[in-house]
Amino acid sequence: MAKTTDERDDVKLTKLYGGKVIVKFYEKSHQYWVSVDSGKTFKRKTGVTTYIGIVDKSKALGSWQQQITADFLLKALEKGQVIDADVALEAAVQNDVQRDEAADIGKEIHAWCEAYIRHELKQKGFEKLPSIPDFPEAVTGVNSFRDWLDAHKVKFITTERPVYSKKHDYIGTMDFEAKVDGELCCGDFKSSNGLYNGVRMQLAAYAEADMEERGKRVYAGRWAVRLSKFTEEEYYKREERKKIIKRAIARIKGTEYKEYPTKPYQVFEAQFLDNDRRAMKYDFESFLHCMGITGWSRATDAFYNGGTLEGADYSKLAE
Repeated sequence: MAKTTDERDDVKLTKLYGGKVIVKFYEKSHQYWVSVDSGKTFKRKTGVTTYIGIVDKSKALGSWQQQITADFLLKALEKGQVIDADVALEAAVQNDVQRDEAADIGKEIHAWCEAYIRHELKQKGFEKLPSIPDFPEAVTGVNSFRDWLDAHKVKFITTERPVYSKKHDYIGTMDFEAKVDGELCCGDFKSSNGLYNGVRMQLAAYAEADMEERGKRVYAGRWAVRLSKFTEEEYYKREERKKIIKRAIARIKGTEYKEYPTKPYQVFEAQFLDNDRRAMKYDFESFLHCMGITGWSRATDAFYNGGTLEGADYSKLAE
């Protein structure tokens, strides 16, 4: 199992595979550097979530960009503001502005949950639990988290632990490892409005890397824990705005608009991903495909290879 010490304030040093593999995680830049020769040489490695990022999310991203652009312009009109070129350009970059400025209550609840886990594990500096953030959704989220712990007899074993696959050469950090309903599971916290299928690949990759190091299959399943990014008021406001925009798009395109009921607001949600025991293998195979596509993209991207398709770099591919 991993032994972790702090090398300096912003670098976490972890020894894996009996000390033969050493991981340096630079927290400020979120970089992983790995040595497979007991610390003699280090190479930067790609994390699990970077590989999963190759999956196309443009449809959901486009919908979000439409929503915030429309919000910005409609608010400007409500104020009697003239929509000139400067306002139009400002509307076009609201996705970047709001992403940087938007409050994320899920991260605050996650921070409390992480502190709770470290407190349960009796880690230094977490002798006392921090106060629950002072807003109603945080109280509901924390209470729901505790209800989940009680309902499934959750006993935490590790948290924020790096895992590395020597066989496939990828790395990541597992949010938690715990006994859940008496069986060993791994899990991940997500601050989002919904649980998306990428978490299936992410947790499968973590579990497989950890079991590779252990030399045996130990995980009975995976848990995805979602914490809402928005307050209840913000959530319903955004959902209503989505409907307004979709109606407008349908009207402009001359297509039929079909309205679906809004899902009830949940500040906390926990899903077990392995009711079908074949799921983890299937999800891991899909993750390996993501690794392959990412490697292909890097090797053949004309931007990085002299500006032409003929400049593709195949040097890292096996014969």
